[in-house]
Amino acid sequence: MQVRLSSRSLSGVLAACLLSPLVSVVPATTAIASPVFDDEHLNHTFLHGLAALASSDAILTGARAEEEVLATVGRGVSLPLASTPCHLGEAKPLYDAVVPAVVAVSSVYKCERCSDWHLGGSGSGWVVSPDGLVVTNHHVIQRDAGHRMGVMTADGEVYAITAVVAADPVGDAVVVRIDTRGRKLPFLALGSSPDCGTEVSVVSHPVGRYWCLTEGVVSRFHRQQKATGDAIPAVDGNATAAAHARAPSGVKPVWMSITADYTIGSSGGPVFNPAGEVVGMVSRTVTSSQTKPENTTRRRPLAGETIVFKDCVSTETLHKLLSGHPQAAPVDNTAKR
Repeated sequence: MQVRLSSRSLSGVLAACLLSPLVSVVPATTAIASPVFDDEHLNHTFLHGLAALASSDAILTGARAEEEVLATVGRGVSLPLASTPCHLGEAKPLYDAVVPAVVAVSSVYKCERCSDWHLGGSGSGWVVSPDGLVVTNHHVIQRDAGHRMGVMTADGEVYAITAVVAADPVGDAVVVRIDTRGRKLPFLALGSSPDCGTEVSVVSHPVGRYWCLTEGVVSRFHRQQKATGDAIPAVDGNATAAAHARAPSGVKPVWMSITADYTIGSSGGPVFNPAGEVVGMVSRTVTSSQTKPENTTRRRPLAGETIVFKDCVSTETLHKLLSGHPQAAPVDNTAKR
């Protein structure tokens, strides 16, 4: 019996024969190069790690934090000049390069109903020196008096926060010291102020999703004394005297707005330029529906017209806090902004 194949059928058979060896060598699964985080396990690690440190007299409490903020307003921090920060290297993605120096910030506390330690709300932060200086938002360390604070690194190590060493409550930025137990930590470099349109990335912990990367661009720079009731609130506890501080002589800090997504838990997260340098820090969100129009005769935006402004601490504010940073302070571009 003779079987005749059409030209179309024959081409299909030849294609299958040619492709089959290629298909056979493709592995069934592909390894994921970037780290895989188990959020539930990390919450457990953070809670028990901080609980083990909570009895130390050296750990920073919510009550002592506000006292030290007020005592360190306007103080700058000198950083070591001979150290090498995290860098991208050859063919190393930005995310993998910077994650070891981005930390989660939280606290533990005891409620009135049991004797167990509970994990407070989490924020973000970043290591700026190998001996344990960490930058985060002022509102991230605003906690009730009995809270005991610490940070967790991406490898699951938990360290106690021991002191506030510099603070700018109006600019929503603080530098705290952690007890590294003699370890040298990976840290980040502070870059120069970016231009509008510069691509930026944020690594933070939005709503408990640890070490999350989002991307966008710088959308604008602006001056504002402080938020008008629509900023991300204190992570735990009520605002105190330091929260109502004002900049001297009516000077308003510069804020940087970006389009990269973030939300509660991202506060204190570093904003990176394409070179992996920190060029800002997550602070707050403001929606257009919450903002009163300058011209009161205009209607407020409708629901479908809402835009979320994502305001970040600028490099200007960060350079003032990190006055000993080896890189030069950015040029004042206020006029062109």
